[in-house]
Amino acid sequence: MSKALKRYLAADVKTRLGDARDVVVVQLDRLTVEKSNDLRGKLRAEGARMTVLRNRVAAKAFEDLGLDGLDGVLDGMSAIAHGEGDEAVLSVSRILTDFAKANKEGGIKILGGYMDGRVLEASDVAMLATLPSRDQLLGMIASTVVAPMQNIAIQVNEMLAGVARAVDAVREQKESAAA
Repeated sequence: MSKALKRYLAADVKTRLGDARDVVVVQLDRLTVEKSNDLRGKLRAEGARMTVLRNRVAAKAFEDLGLDGLDGVLDGMSAIAHGEGDEAVLSVSRILTDFAKANKEGGIKILGGYMDGRVLEASDVAMLATLPSRDQLLGMIASTVVAPMQNIAIQVNEMLAGVARAVDAVREQKESAAA
């Protein structure tokens, strides 16, 4: 491969990544076209992409983009998966981890990634896949905030119901005494 072609491919990778600086690197061995298309479709549904690269071209692109140290995780036939937005690396890692578990013989292996200026190992990417999404975290926080208020409302309601039962018992007692 000529140097001019390598420069062109590295520039293409930089263009594809755009502002995304959070990526997951996977190794693709024995991945069939059908499985690859399935994986790409799942990534596309989340607004993410996967690009297969030659390791030297990827290393050059990572260097140009300032993703220092990421070239160390490249091994074998590699691909980078990335998306747009704050939670992109979470959704990408979730999709890739689930796909790797479901297709153990399919030949996909997570090598690592890059997030917030830090190189991630495969175990870090797997840990990211287990984190809840932003919406789920907000739901957890809301339920934690609402729970004490809900308990107070239940207690106040029980106190008022107790007073109502006591008044009703006194009324029944007076009615039975009058009869």
